[in-house]
Amino acid sequence: MRGSIIVYVLWMVTLLSGLVFFTLYQLRYSYMRTSHFVDNWTFLYEARALAVLGVNTVQKNPSLLRIKSPIPYYISNRKYRIYIYPEEAKISLPLANSEILKSLMMRLGVEEKRAVELSQNIMAFLGRGVSKQGTPAPYRDVFSITELFYVDGMDRNTYEKLQNYLTPVATLTNINYAPEPVLLALGLTESEAKSVEEQIKVVGYINPEWLQNLLGPSRLYISLRFVYTPLPMYYRVKVVKYEPYYDEMDFIVTSYGEVLDAWQE
Repeated sequence: MRGSIIVYVLWMVTLLSGLVFFTLYQLRYSYMRTSHFVDNWTFLYEARALAVLGVNTVQKNPSLLRIKSPIPYYISNRKYRIYIYPEEAKISLPLANSEILKSLMMRLGVEEKRAVELSQNIMAFLGRGVSKQGTPAPYRDVFSITELFYVDGMDRNTYEKLQNYLTPVATLTNINYAPEPVLLALGLTESEAKSVEEQIKVVGYINPEWLQNLLGPSRLYISLRFVYTPLPMYYRVKVVKYEPYYDEMDFIVTSYGEVLDAWQE
């Protein structure tokens, strides 16, 4: 009888210990899920605010765009870096044509046949080309550069190259910030692109009359593909949180603080 009581007591202790352990585990799991949910929402809220803050900072200190170094920011125990780039330095998808896209891809190392195929597919995706059935492709507004990944025939490697040189924003390219592959794709020769780069180093900006003189009368139309404002109207902002854990988010923000697009890779 005494042995049965001991066995019963031990069984009850084991059962209660198991219940306590299970309850504590569930509480811990629930807390972690809730904490992670709160952290995610906190990051989304703070990242958006920091993207706008970063653009405001660059508006006051434009040299930050040339330096290309991140802006550090701290909120409590959370540490951020804000990277800001001129979105106008890219080629506008709504304004591009298949020749410009083909030229850009070839400059980025895409084989010519594939560049032709992809440029036509992008035009069809945008509704400015022909579908596979040979009918006019339906018009499409592209609100995010990530949509480019769904173009027929697009692969991850080409997409990652193109997203650094194309923008969904309907804007002319700002020549004061455009990299060489963009200048070449928009019609400048290599020597002209070098001249633009040197002029920016010496003077700080490009004057439209100076570019027209460089291009000559027969190629003046190329100068109409650019804007010449010293500060961009649109910015690409990457907000990176590196402590206490890593997260990042990208934004396209206007000079007056409106967020046009936001995404996470």
